[in-house]
Amino acid sequence: MFLENDLENILKASYHISNMNVKQSNEGFKQELLQTISQHLGYHHMLFWEIANNELTAPVLFNIERHTINDYLQRYKNFDPLHPQNITTQPSIQLMSRNEVMCLQKQTHYKEVFLKENRYEDEMAMYLRIDNRLVAVIGFLRKTGEKLFNDKDILKLVYLKRNIENMYSLHHFSQPSIVLEMTDREREVLKFVFKGLKNLDIAQQLFVSENTIKKHLQNLYRKFQVTNRTQLLAKCLKYIDHI
Repeated sequence: MFLENDLENILKASYHISNMNVKQSNEGFKQELLQTISQHLGYHHMLFWEIANNELTAPVLFNIERHTINDYLQRYKNFDPLHPQNITTQPSIQLMSRNEVMCLQKQTHYKEVFLKENRYEDEMAMYLRIDNRLVAVIGFLRKTGEKLFNDKDILKLVYLKRNIENMYSLHHFSQPSIVLEMTDREREVLKFVFKGLKNLDIAQQLFVSENTIKKHLQNLYRKFQVTNRTQLLAKCLKYIDHI
């Protein structure tokens, strides 16, 4: 099924993944992983989700527009046949066309409305586990007119999946404990605080209300045991590489 060039690219991707810096920032690790997969396997539209309580959180995007994901979270995630709630007993690498959990009507709505509106035609997902617990998923998308995902795509990811899970596990457990206590949204807010953005500006960047940003900041103050932005920035300087 594989050409010699395919095998060479899989080996190159595996080697690169095995040598990633697991102590880099959470977003940096995920971006490097997606970049590696794109460079060697030719997937150009991807995103990395963390999974908490069977819900998708903290997307890191690779050639996907932020507004597309906001639209997905607000209106279409319940129609997604590859959402974690629909893959409990499904294979770890799933093609949209083969999901049998969700009814055909919902699948059709998702594909004909959400995907087509954003000029996508197909999707594939690779679910990652640590200690047999579902912790993350990497989503792959194909633009309208591109070749649909098939068994060859599944097999490519099968060869990389265990390596990715092992490195993600090492990365996860290398993070400082106080950083692990932060939610991914709190990390995003903190990054914008470091850039000097005001609450309203951060709210506009994240497509949420200003009150929501204030709540996230209060949670950060509590976790870092500070009472204002200045103290927060000073205390976070030693963690900046991990945020």
